[in-house]
This record gives sequence, C-alpha cells and structure tokens, in this order.
Amino acid sequence: MEIRFVSACTEQQLSAIETLYTEAFPKEERKPFSLLIEKSREGTVDILCIESAENGMIGEAIVAKNQGLALLDYFAVSPRFRNGGAGSYALKALQDRYAEYNFILEIESTFHPAPDLDLRRRRKAFYLRNGMECMDYFVCLFGIEMEMLAHGRQVDFEQYHALYKNVFGPEIAENILLI
Repeated sequence: MEIRFVSACTEQQLSAIETLYTEAFPKEERKPFSLLIEKSREGTVDILCIESAENGMIGEAIVAKNQGLALLDYFAVSPRFRNGGAGSYALKALQDRYAEYNFILEIESTFHPAPDLDLRRRRKAFYLRNGMECMDYFVCLFGIEMEMLAHGRQVDFEQYHALYKNVFGPEIAENILLI
C-alpha cells in the first residue's frame, strides 16, 4: 500500500480529520481541535491526512514538534481500513517522515485494570511490532496514566515536558506529571 501525507489546510480536510479525531479519542484525551489548528498555523503541529491512491483519506496523524522532538499526539486509521495493514504502513511512513526527530508517543497504561484493557494491549503490541520501544517512565497526562514509547533514541521526561510547554503552553504542561 502506498501512503502519502497531505497537510490538512482546507475546511473539508480539517472537518474530516476532526470527525475521525472525535470518534477515535476519548473526550478526556482530546485537546481542543481549534488549539491544534492554531498550533498548525504557527508551525509547531502538523495536522496530516493519511491518504492512499486507491482510497483517498484513510486516517489522520497529528504531530507536535519542538527542538528535535516529534510527538505523535494523535494517530488514527478510519474504521473501515483497520486490521488490513494500513496502520503499519502509515506508522512506518511517519517514522521515516520524522527520521531527523526523536519520535515518541503516549499510550494508555496496560498495567492496570480497565474496561478496554484488551484494546490497550493490542494497541501497545501494534506499536511494538512496528518499531516503537518502551521508555523507562510513565506520565500522568490530564489524570490518565500513560506509557511512553520511542522510535530510536530514548527521550527523558524533561525533554518531553519541554515540548508540551513550548508547543501548547505552560497551562497545559502543568497537567503532565512524571510517575
């Protein structure tokens, strides 16, 4: 499958991404979409349509960038394209696109009972199969325990926290704690 990324800049693209974003991520994990658009215009966040030649938009990726660090903040494949390899192709393409960055992401903890624990474990297995590695710390992100994963070099908490502070501001960064 050939994957390409298109920077979302039209109302139609942003609307499609916002719809998938709202469907794919729990409310307590979502930043205001207007904030993501604002940061995209500032150049610190990439809002990307994941497209294939055969199917058009198949997913979205939202990446925050700061000082050599790229945080895959939100990544989702449209439901009808899941479990067919599209997510793996897209993640590998993202890793290549941000190869000059330390590429990281957060996932919900797989170490505590949760109604969706099986889904969390499958999500973690997906990332590990696709070249991500566990980092040696956890964070509490807006009250949610998250595991940290990296592709390539490990990133310490201070670097990660600085990305949030520099991209999203101190008000958001103060809601992130090292566990």
